[in-house]
Amino acid sequence: ILLSYLPSPMTGRPRSVQYESILDSISFVLRTGCQWRYAPAVDHSWKTVYHYFSTWSKQHIFERAYYDLLKFYTRRGVTENIITDTSFVKNVYGRDCFGRSPVDRGRRATKVSALVDEHGIPLQLLFHPGNKNDGKTLHHLLQKTSKRMCVKGKKIFGDKAYGNSRCDLVVSRHGLQNCLSRRNVDIDKVTNRIRIAVEHTFGWLDKYRRIILRYDGLVAHFRSFHYLAALNLLASRIR
Repeated sequence: ILLSYLPSPMTGRPRSVQYESILDSISFVLRTGCQWRYAPAVDHSWKTVYHYFSTWSKQHIFERAYYDLLKFYTRRGVTENIITDTSFVKNVYGRDCFGRSPVDRGRRATKVSALVDEHGIPLQLLFHPGNKNDGKTLHHLLQKTSKRMCVKGKKIFGDKAYGNSRCDLVVSRHGLQNCLSRRNVDIDKVTNRIRIAVEHTFGWLDKYRRIILRYDGLVAHFRSFHYLAALNLLASRIR
């Protein structure tokens, strides 16, 4: 899937490395969480692997490939229910897009905001500083999703962090049915059974050790790893 998105030079010296080999090395780093210098390399060095990964990240290759495959997946329409939630990723070496996490004693973290369908397939992934409130991320999340696909009229579920007037206004503006949980109100079993799909998504993504903690200095690299992991998840679902 990714090979069709990778640029092939029309002029100059022919490449001495194969893109398939580069992608295998990148996938190895994603799955194992190892340093770039320990990535398996047969006909290239680890610096070559990192160079291609950095270049493709700046060109949004992984992101574009994922959303194009998502169009094929959602060709029959988005499921009736969509679920949103966020996850904090501890920041180790990141130099941008981080903030103090309120759930980790103020340590630096990056917040991953996700909108998924009933099967746990991400419809949108966004990245924010760790100290950004969930209510403020929802507007950006739905705005980006609405531009890519039609979600108007769907039921949206979320935890009690979204149970406020700001989120209610955002949901109504996008024409969604508000099923967000409320503070001081117990969540019924049916709602919890639907909402847990997004927790499964974060659990699947955590199987890729490179994105459990943020070691990448640039959030563009961190984003590319997430989309590559989501691409593997989506491809397995389509099969």
